[in-house]
Amino acid sequence: MARASEFNEKDVVARCRAGEQEAWRELVTRYQDMVYAVARRVAGAAAEDAAQETFLRVFRKLHTYRADSGAKFSSWLYRVAYNVACDVAGRRREAALPEDFEGRYDGPGPEDLAAGVEYQQVAREALASLRPEYRDALELYYLMGKSYEQVAEITAMPLGTVKSYIHRGKKAVLSSLRRTGVADSLAGGM
Repeated sequence: MARASEFNEKDVVARCRAGEQEAWRELVTRYQDMVYAVARRVAGAAAEDAAQETFLRVFRKLHTYRADSGAKFSSWLYRVAYNVACDVAGRRREAALPEDFEGRYDGPGPEDLAAGVEYQQVAREALASLRPEYRDALELYYLMGKSYEQVAEITAMPLGTVKSYIHRGKKAVLSSLRRTGVADSLAGGM
């Protein structure tokens, strides 16, 4: 027997569809951190805009979510958030700091970060060179921490396809990193 304080996804979605404002507040409160995390990962500095746009799109398109299909609302929302963040990231560039910015930074200096930045750039280029379906599967699985099953649900791909794309994507990234010498230097030359 479910406690009254437990979140019932299907019930809240049904109440939202019926126009109940309190249900919409519950939905936003429940998922705002997840949506922002996806937006931050994909859209960077434009994360707030992407998160807001996600909830606007969900509000307008909630009627398209099919609860009877067996798909969880949270997975559908995750997919919407991911797609919106990709759209926003494609429209916007990271804003540069003003020339007169005098922020204080106590972290490692440029020399300490040079190697890390180079590795990150090579890894980003390796990911960017992948087929989009490989890249999406890898990002969802490794960077967003989703299970194979969740990746399949979010991307609407069969589970076997997801596993195959993750495997092939890993091989392609590793091959790319080996060509640049990064894989060998990260593994200590092994």
